[in-house]
Amino acid sequence: MEMPTMNNHDALIEQLSRTAQPVQRTRPAWLRAAGWMLLALPCGFLASLLLPRGNADWSHPGALWAGLWILVSFCLGALAIGTAFTVSIAGSRGAHWRWLTALCVAWLLIGVIDVLDSTDPVGQLGDGQYCYTFMLVAGLPMIAIALAALRRTRSIRPAGSLATAGLGIAAMAQILLGFCHPVAGELIDLMMHLAAALTLVAITVLAGRRWIAL
Repeated sequence: MEMPTMNNHDALIEQLSRTAQPVQRTRPAWLRAAGWMLLALPCGFLASLLLPRGNADWSHPGALWAGLWILVSFCLGALAIGTAFTVSIAGSRGAHWRWLTALCVAWLLIGVIDVLDSTDPVGQLGDGQYCYTFMLVAGLPMIAIALAALRRTRSIRPAGSLATAGLGIAAMAQILLGFCHPVAGELIDLMMHLAAALTLVAITVLAGRRWIAL
């Protein structure tokens, strides 16, 4: 007597074997981060062309700090994006939280030194509005690309992955801003940079939390 189809394990295994698709191995986090930067930075730059642009005066005495700020922003952004891809994979190790914290402190410290070294350390009310707008305009397409990349693997910790990705996006937007930003620092301007970074992190988390969750 032939057994019912639902109990025919051999037939079920054979059917599943025919329909199964090979599992593609996820690329290393650093390689995914490099690919993201190669795509996101040009998109952010093109988006920033919607705004009027100036040129940084690299002959200014504070140019050294401004250039160092861009370098630290790049290191912070690359590490944050790589960490976002890393922590999205279950059981993965290699999240460099201490280095991220150290780079965040270094970024803030350089900004404060640049402010203290300025001839107008406080600035005027309204300073930094352009910087805030610039970082949001440049960062929004980067957010879309980051969400698309994270959705491919989803994440067991969506809030952590997205917040770290938002930090990386803010750092990359800061790089683009640095090339058309006055090198002299101001406290009000620095606060607007921080506000833009927090806004980008919040947008990234809110926009993608359900979209990339397992």
